[in-house]
Amino acid sequence: MHPDILERIIAAREKSELLSDWDKGYLESLEEQFNKRGRLSPRQIEIFARIEEEKLSTEAQDERQKWNDNYDAEKRRVAKVCANYYLDAGYFTSLATRIVEEPEFIPSEKAWKKMCENKYAKKVLANHDNPSKYEIGSLVAFRATADWAHRMLAGDKPCVVISSGGIIKSAAKGAKPYKVLPYGLAKPIECEERHLKTYKKSKKNKKVVDKDIPF
Repeated sequence: MHPDILERIIAAREKSELLSDWDKGYLESLEEQFNKRGRLSPRQIEIFARIEEEKLSTEAQDERQKWNDNYDAEKRRVAKVCANYYLDAGYFTSLATRIVEEPEFIPSEKAWKKMCENKYAKKVLANHDNPSKYEIGSLVAFRATADWAHRMLAGDKPCVVISSGGIIKSAAKGAKPYKVLPYGLAKPIECEERHLKTYKKSKKNKKVVDKDIPF
């Protein structure tokens, strides 16, 4: 047992800004166990030493400062898009909450890459950044794959695109959110781009549409 292990643990906990939530919890448990039993297992000491080296060494702190200095508006934007997605999906919740609720918070480089560069995050960013397929004011209809309740509300009437864009809640292709207003209804429906198609007038309702849609 290293005779100074408790002092090292306490010193590490004082540098909480350099530690992840997991690190903080782990160090707290080490301190509690040492105070109760007077010792730690070789494996616990090994993990603690790795935290010291990877998070608290001079080299690690220099790398962290370099990351902080280069954490620009684009990285912050990407982090927020991904954080909003993961808060809805139920993953990375602690990290995502801090990114959304604390404007000045900077995640570690490792955490940022893990959350923002995985295959799901890349699909979410593509959905967010791709131009909207349907312009505001255009007429659309629901596809057969759309929510049954939405299709029943709209019937065979056109829907007007009210808005597009916002928080992405799916990594599926075409998951850009929309609000559309079916003709005859007062409340818009929230849906995704993949569930819409361009409205085409059928022969039986062409006269009704031409007469009743004011644009």
